[in-house]
Amino acid sequence: MEAGTIYGYCVGEPWNQQAVFKGIGVPVITDYELWKNNPEKVFGITAEFAEQYPNTTKAVVKALIRAAIWLDENDNANRMEAVEILAKPEYVGADAEVIANSMTGTFEYEKGDVREVPDFNVFFRYNATYPFYSDAIWYLTQMRRWGQIPEAKSDEWYAETAASVYRPDIYLEAARLLVDEGLANEADFPWDSDGYKAPTPAADIIDGIPYDGKAPNAYLDSLPIGLKGAQIIVGTEVQG
Repeated sequence: MEAGTIYGYCVGEPWNQQAVFKGIGVPVITDYELWKNNPEKVFGITAEFAEQYPNTTKAVVKALIRAAIWLDENDNANRMEAVEILAKPEYVGADAEVIANSMTGTFEYEKGDVREVPDFNVFFRYNATYPFYSDAIWYLTQMRRWGQIPEAKSDEWYAETAASVYRPDIYLEAARLLVDEGLANEADFPWDSDGYKAPTPAADIIDGIPYDGKAPNAYLDSLPIGLKGAQIIVGTEVQG
């Protein structure tokens, strides 16, 4: 944007705030406004690695959970320390004040328009680190919606595919170790979850269409734009 070769981009922080600080652009909308507490970043490894190195896998998951707890605890009290770490050139490398803009619970839409957004970055609250099947299924519905999955699939296929990739069992084993070691609280983990979040209400998503991970095909059918059978539906016009 600074060179004038592009006019916009979709990117994570701190690069939206960097554009504001440089005076070369303004954010149009944040993903939190698109979908409140939406699924985002993942930590992924191969099944082979997990099977070959189960203790290493659990140790890494434990470290990720501990880091997430630290980042959110005491009303984000540790965020500025995290900002200083992330600002180092071997990590993000952006200026600390730019990273801090969103990491500390605010967001600047244009210079001087700073708004309180305490949940802009959530690392542990709301079971953010738990690998919900329903999150995986949403990604799969989008892959089907836009043709990356070329054929219609049953609801069972979505559930089975999600369960083959997302591993709450490994996550909870790591969480149990942390609790037993006194490094995490028992009440902070969804021990009895079936892997599905409660359906997301229409008010939490910008398109006003609710999402239920247990009914992916019904969700797909409710979307006015996207792949439906062998056709593309755009409004009321059908293009083969």
